Amino acid sequence: MQTVGELLRDAAVGTDVDVVAAEFDSVEVPAGLAYALGIDAKAGGPIRAEATVDPLPGGSIVVLAGPDVVGSRNVDGLRAFAAAANVPVANTWGAKGVFPWDSPHHMGTCGLQLRDFELLGFADYDGVVATGIDENESPWDRFALAPVVNIPPSDLGRLATEVAPATRPIPANDLYTRLSGVAQPGFVDDRVPLHPARAVADLRAVLAPGGVVTADAGVPGLWVARTFPTTEPGTVVVPAVATPGIGAALALIAALRGFDAIAVTGEPLDHRTLAVLELSTELSAAVVVDVWGADGPVHRTADHLKHLQSAVRDPGVSIVDVPVDVSLTRKLVSAAGPVVAWGGLPA
Repeated sequence: MQTVGELLRDAAVGTDVDVVAAEFDSVEVPAGLAYALGIDAKAGGPIRAEATVDPLPGGSIVVLAGPDVVGSRNVDGLRAFAAAANVPVANTWGAKGVFPWDSPHHMGTCGLQLRDFELLGFADYDGVVATGIDENESPWDRFALAPVVNIPPSDLGRLATEVAPATRPIPANDLYTRLSGVAQPGFVDDRVPLHPARAVADLRAVLAPGGVVTADAGVPGLWVARTFPTTEPGTVVVPAVATPGIGAALALIAALRGFDAIAVTGEPLDHRTLAVLELSTELSAAVVVDVWGADGPVHRTADHLKHLQSAVRDPGVSIVDVPVDVSLTRKLVSAAGPVVAWGGLPA
């Protein structure tokens, strides 16, 4: 398994990056970044190899897709299976983008909050097909509300030619409805400090096709993983394990490989993020860092988008300070329960 430190050295070959890269030598490359960069890497948490039902359960089934579907480059197989079986698919945040946000198969991004799988209605199905799961994102016992069968991502394409389609329409789910009730008004909220969903909408608006948004664990990562409307894998990269400085490090790797890259983090900037940004400056890398905090030169909602548009045109490192009302995270908690990703949010 390639690590972020190794990938950083590869991207900045011939330069003195060892001091910074060593900080990330134990951090595995997230599947989304590997997919975006076209490298051969897989997401890495342990998968519990047990099947409690037949290879494909009878009756109604729901699919839970994890990051190894993306890291092993089996997204097309997943899409073919879902279409052939006429089934809904929920994805953990490391597999964000396996379906466009408006696909009839897309149930939403899950695993971030305690009630996600309950509200997705997993207990109402006869079986759960789990594929490519990383238990750092979603432990097995959290989503096993019905009998679970583990299907390797590489088998999805073959199974698409064998499965019979479900006869009932794909139902709506409470999680998507509840989260939409928070995100949709937030996308158009004109208040300053910004609604977190509005800050994410600005990121989506400014990101060029093929660009990458990375985010640190915590409140920024939660809102990016929850509300960024993806159309393809590799657009949004929020790691499963909290690692200081990882958002900036992943953005730097993407920038050095020629991708438009925006990192999202909170204030104050930690020492690893500052070290990565100093290295980015030395390497003349075009990295944008959107820093969510209490202050910033944003007096009208439109100012954030204007600053981001200017930053993405800058050939060097650009820091955009934006006031964001992170207290609105309580609305997500009200909708889907406490945050369980990364062991929960700091008190």
